[in-house]
Amino acid sequence: MTEQPRTRLTNVIHSPTRLAILGALRSVDRTDFGDLRDSLELADSDLSRQLRILEEERLIEIAKFRVKRKPVTRVRLSESGRRRFEDYLAELRKVVNSSV
Repeated sequence: MTEQPRTRLTNVIHSPTRLAILGALRSVDRTDFGDLRDSLELADSDLSRQLRILEEERLIEIAKFRVKRKPVTRVRLSESGRRRFEDYLAELRKVVNSSV
């Protein structure tokens, strides 16, 4: 029996919120926390929690610094995160396109 594509879908990415975050980051080099929060219509705490999970998995990179005394947080897909997300999308397409 061959391995089903669905078994290769990782739960860390498959979460709807994390999937949306990675999808948003896929099309940009990097983005500010506030812009990401607003585009996904998430609360600060929800976005922070999901970003922490993605950072622990090394899917994203987070940079924190100050601009004129104001804290700024920027988020981007890591190189390995971009590859893993593209692999995930390829597997998801296989699941969606599979026939019975």
